[in-house]
Amino acid sequence: MANITIKTLADELGVSKQAIRKHIDKLPPTLSVTREGNTIYMNADVASFIRNKVGRVGGNVTSNVDGNVTTGKNTVKSTKVDNNMPLSSEFEKIINEQLKIKDKQLSEKDKQIQTMQKLLDQQQQLSLQSNKQIEQLQLKLSNETEIDLENSNRNKVVNENDSSEVNEKKGFFNRIFKK
Repeated sequence: MANITIKTLADELGVSKQAIRKHIDKLPPTLSVTREGNTIYMNADVASFIRNKVGRVGGNVTSNVDGNVTTGKNTVKSTKVDNNMPLSSEFEKIINEQLKIKDKQLSEKDKQIQTMQKLLDQQQQLSLQSNKQIEQLQLKLSNETEIDLENSNRNKVVNENDSSEVNEKKGFFNRIFKK
């Protein structure tokens, strides 16, 4: 394999040029790179070393159920590093705290929903009662108007009868002069 530049290796691995430069800075003394002007060239050994460090080939990375990481055609056994354990436990603590907060929020929302449901039920009951009262008042009013109409009709009949009796009792001259 011929010499390869940082950019082509970075594109191949799907990482930035700065990430490749960091790996070049950490090369063991047995491996070296060549510089021509502003361009850095790596031989096949350096490129394969950096590929192993980056752990990706062609940017195609999948994780299996057994903890192995598949990169392109290669399968790399995944191991846990002790340095990540405190970070992992801190991460778990943060997630657990957030879950507790979310649980509290959910329980508060459930209480609010129950309260709103009770208020809605009460409002519906009050509305039903007020509608019944309105119907009763309308019925009462319609009954009173019917009774008033009947009474006024009776009063008219009675008044007509009274006026005819009054006219009969009046004398001839009283009827003429309407006194």
